Amino acid sequence: MDSAALRLSNFSANEVDELIEKAIDWAFVHGLCIRSKTNFTRNSIQFFPFILLPSPFPRKEFDNARWIQTTLNILIHRVAQDHDFLSGTLKETIQVDDFTKRLFEIYEIVRSEGGSAQKISLGILRSDLMLDTCCLREDRPYSPYCCWKQVEINTIASGCGGVGPLTRELHRYVLGEIGCQKDLEKSLPQNDSLQVICSCIIDAWKMYGDEQGVILFVVEDVTYNICDQRLHEFEIRKQNPDVKVVRRSLTQLSVTARLGSRRELMVDGNYVVSVVYYRSGYEPGQYPTEKEWETRLLIERSLAIKCPTIQYHLAGTKKVQQVLAKPGVVCKFLENEQTECAEINKIFTGLYALDFDEHGEAAIEMGIANPDKFVLKPQREGGSNNKYGSDVKHFLESVKNQRERVAWILMDKIYPPIHDSYMIRPDEDHVNGELRELVSELGIFGVIIADDENVYINKQGGHMLRTKLATANEGGVSTGLAVPEVIHAVAKYEVEREPREIFFFEEGTVVMWNVSELECENILDFLKKYEQSRYMDYIVQSESEEMRYSYTEDGKQSHLRNGIIMIAANATNLDKYTFSNAMAQSVKLGIWEASLDNYIDSIEFVTEDLKAGRKLRMTQQEVLRKQGELFKLRHSINLSSDLLDTPDFYWDRDDLERVYQETCSYFNIAKRTRVINEKLNHCVELVAILSTHLSDRHHVRLEWMIIILIMVEVAFEILHYVDKYFS
Repeated sequence: MDSAALRLSNFSANEVDELIEKAIDWAFVHGLCIRSKTNFTRNSIQFFPFILLPSPFPRKEFDNARWIQTTLNILIHRVAQDHDFLSGTLKETIQVDDFTKRLFEIYEIVRSEGGSAQKISLGILRSDLMLDTCCLREDRPYSPYCCWKQVEINTIASGCGGVGPLTRELHRYVLGEIGCQKDLEKSLPQNDSLQVICSCIIDAWKMYGDEQGVILFVVEDVTYNICDQRLHEFEIRKQNPDVKVVRRSLTQLSVTARLGSRRELMVDGNYVVSVVYYRSGYEPGQYPTEKEWETRLLIERSLAIKCPTIQYHLAGTKKVQQVLAKPGVVCKFLENEQTECAEINKIFTGLYALDFDEHGEAAIEMGIANPDKFVLKPQREGGSNNKYGSDVKHFLESVKNQRERVAWILMDKIYPPIHDSYMIRPDEDHVNGELRELVSELGIFGVIIADDENVYINKQGGHMLRTKLATANEGGVSTGLAVPEVIHAVAKYEVEREPREIFFFEEGTVVMWNVSELECENILDFLKKYEQSRYMDYIVQSESEEMRYSYTEDGKQSHLRNGIIMIAANATNLDKYTFSNAMAQSVKLGIWEASLDNYIDSIEFVTEDLKAGRKLRMTQQEVLRKQGELFKLRHSINLSSDLLDTPDFYWDRDDLERVYQETCSYFNIAKRTRVINEKLNHCVELVAILSTHLSDRHHVRLEWMIIILIMVEVAFEILHYVDKYFS
């Protein structure tokens, strides 16, 4: 929408205000509205927050997200049908998260009774995603922010299916008002989410087979997003006037719902429910008493087609999503869809369980050490319960030794691109039409109707694009600040007309240009007062690099020649930054090499003990601690660094990328990384052998204890026999 933004930038302030006023009135007239949470009354509404111009989103990624949705539908359906997977995945979570426990109890009760009376399920899903900072070159002009990662997948109350199409029409109106009619078709994709969702609800109603049956919307006791819900109801009536929709809350249903003789769901005494569509029931506050839980169980036992079933609800928990992100798990459910399986694996961002094992310990340490790089998520819908930044660190420290931590998932923070537009909200004064920095989240709808054996309908069902203020917690990164981990300092005074410059890197590496040795020592001594999680002295002191630099002739680009840095005469600070970045990578790798050598030395005696056949001088607890150290080091090298790939910063800066790769090649970073990974693999194998050996030794001790107990019991029996017959 660059042309639209450019045209709007030529508008006067009064013209922008008038356009905003027209857009607000359009929203009121067409039902793009919501009830106020601060001044709630049933008889008044306010316009739904919107962005004045369509938000940019790369067409390629948009099409990929739509294409993959039907496979995601199949994946969730198969996960929901796999009892062993659900029970195994959630066994720890239900010990510490009461809400998930109550859902799982309903699942197990119905299953113990032979399963639900209705085998057909209706799933209305929404996969939410954001652009992240790892793209392909051909995706310009949005480079380097053009690969997308899944934030979550919603399996219950996936709302705003009516808001998406209305927002498209609003933007169509605004573009027409500013004279950008030619942009309409190429920039505004068709959005039929409301029609597709409602037609599939009607299809489920038909499959139930009762023309007198009603569709039940399970709603909140107090509904704020009333227009979106009513849009679904009215669209159903529009597509099939014979279908009746009934709206009831769980609290109301606890009084009026019952099961008939065939386990059909009856509401208000005479309505037979064909389809139950949940727009509530996804958070604990919507079950204020035990009666609401009993009602959920009643519905699950019934013959009505549920959207979603209880197992679909469980399949959407954060814990299930974390396990699906593990290598190879998705492909077990998609054995016949290997191409799609590979694409799904690409959309997962890092998801880490906080279980009480070596992986969970490593995840805890990662989150505490780098809280700004992660988001903590509970087993809840919505982002208001998430924790960011310093809250991640403080919370992980507080639950480090508590079972409560298992209920949370640690997730890599996604860094979407920032764009400027006018955010129009009902609680603000928009007289001056202020531009805001915004980030966007795309939701792709999917609809699936299936049973244990057959898939009857599987569709991608439109989309919605939510745009939010680019706050720190939302993870926005602007193009102008694409290297947020570096501080560049320039000295006030030059030496022999040469600037003195220092680059401070986030991980603790410092690269100094034209700074004397004495000044270097003074700066390092000053920085030591602010160290956190410092390395051992011998490691830090041994890891330094010194290089000479000069300047090229006019017209020549910066490069590395025979170990000498050649800087272009017209170079910017980014050239020096690029050389510094590669040198910092080498120093950082050197520290990890020294750390790994120190680790290898600490377990060297183990191989000698194994070779000599001596008793191992390590306990099971010590082996677990060594495993945690090893996985933490492996994660730092392969997942939390750019050693295996060129940093995103260079992907649209070809000249700088060449300089970076030349310098990395000079320091043999790729080769050294391969060597260190081979050493890591050897250590992993050795520690695994130790763990198995100690576990076997423990089992042997248990077996001997059992044998001794049996022998004691036999001895007592002999004494009893002798006493009885020979006394």
